[in-house]
Amino acid sequence: MIRFRPLLVMTIFALVALVFLVIAGRWQWEKYELKTAAADEPVAEMTIASYQPVPDAIQFVHGVRPDTREQGWRVFAPVQYGDTTVFVDAEFIPEITPPEPSEVRVPALLRLGAPINGASVRPEPPAPFTLSPEPLRRLWFAIDLDAMGRNGGLANVADYYIASSYVGADGRATPNPFAAAPGADALPPARHLGYALTWYGLALVLLVIYFAYHASVGRFSLRPPRPPEE
Repeated sequence: MIRFRPLLVMTIFALVALVFLVIAGRWQWEKYELKTAAADEPVAEMTIASYQPVPDAIQFVHGVRPDTREQGWRVFAPVQYGDTTVFVDAEFIPEITPPEPSEVRVPALLRLGAPINGASVRPEPPAPFTLSPEPLRRLWFAIDLDAMGRNGGLANVADYYIASSYVGADGRATPNPFAAAPGADALPPARHLGYALTWYGLALVLLVIYFAYHASVGRFSLRPPRPPEE
């Protein structure tokens, strides 16, 4: 017969911590599965040649370059491509401070009218505990193409974006460091597996400590109660 009389405050804190650990572990496990499945798949490339930039609807997505670990803001510039609006990740602003939208021009690549070539990327869902966007400032902490399009007053937004080359101040084009999405980070699948096992392991340790403490103070027992002595 199981006897269990949980401590209220400790139980509440333990449940909150357990939920956090399980969510974090599941997120890392999903990243592991996603990267494992995509490891041998080539990045889809596409080219669009006839388009019209939409300068007043540029959005900014916070990112950390996987090649240099530098924080900054990815410039997602929409272009009208036939009946579809396609966001183009065409520039990176290496500043922690968010850019002022009125001071950011359409990236040079799009102003030249040259064909846009790059990886066609369908973004993955936001990670747990991702910061909330700031639509009035056009700032995003996860790529949400539908919401970004609505924020810019755009219609028929594609469910993918193009990670094109970045053109520097010297006019030279460099490969887009985020073009290896999904995930857009440099961590290998095994690292995500390790993180997932760590989070799940901490959840297990939490449960062991929780029940061990209750057992130590006589509030949890798997043994039947002793019969009263005559």
